[in-house]
Amino acid sequence: MSTFTTADGCRLDYHLAGSITSERTLVLLHGWSQSRAMFDRVIPMLARHYRVVSYDQRGHGESGRPPHGARIARLARDLDELLTHLQIEQADFAGHSMGASVLWSYLDLFGSAKVSSLVIIDQPSACTLLPWLDKASASEVGAIVDFSGAEAFCKGFMGPDAASVRHQFLASMLTRRIPAEDLAWLYQENLKLDGGFGSRLLLDHLMQDWRDVLPRIDVPTLVLAGEVSHVNPASQKWSAEHIPGARLHVFTAEEGGAHFPFFERPETFAVALRSFLDAQPAPRARARTVS
Repeated sequence: MSTFTTADGCRLDYHLAGSITSERTLVLLHGWSQSRAMFDRVIPMLARHYRVVSYDQRGHGESGRPPHGARIARLARDLDELLTHLQIEQADFAGHSMGASVLWSYLDLFGSAKVSSLVIIDQPSACTLLPWLDKASASEVGAIVDFSGAEAFCKGFMGPDAASVRHQFLASMLTRRIPAEDLAWLYQENLKLDGGFGSRLLLDHLMQDWRDVLPRIDVPTLVLAGEVSHVNPASQKWSAEHIPGARLHVFTAEEGGAHFPFFERPETFAVALRSFLDAQPAPRARARTVS
């Protein structure tokens, strides 16, 4: 376990696996209210082939809990600073849920010069029924929460029933066959995120619309979806169709195809990820931007 402190004073906990001489570096980003530890089952399978970087985003897991920075853009800046600290000039990136939003924000802010390829894991390009989204468009991209629903959702994580709300939300993202001990462990990781900070970050996350970023992505991209995920797999098909040259892979229910395939069926997830990464050319210095 190692730590790095960002320019605004937040300590980030990160972990390195695999050989430093590996041709490819893979950076894993977890989702909202989760932690880097949720990748621990799949990392050994990936670290045999790549250098793997995982880290707790601010407010999550073992990282610092500052009162500021509860914004996707700040999390994207954290990623940029971590890459600089680790002297990573080129890497493949896989973002799960909110982690995908952080990657879209990173591309929007910093471009793709350090990005060899992109893996989006079960995240809609817009979550909320924003004023400029008609019902048909909202359904296509996976936006299912209206403004009042988003408000209630965020308040629920700060209210007197917060523990129950968090547990129910977590359970809804997993397959029904999840072992009780696994659910209990995931829940304890979830509780490491402070409700106040988490609610502010969640609202910022829910209000983003990344649709204009997708067509400007200029690196090989894999979009991963789950057949029984609470995220409609049709929305992931829409994302893949709007990212130039992107591939789509949908995990079945038997393959752990809910919201956490890397946790529920790490072997299947590792095969899908390796199949994509190993088909990509060796990383090389580039000077690209999302324009």
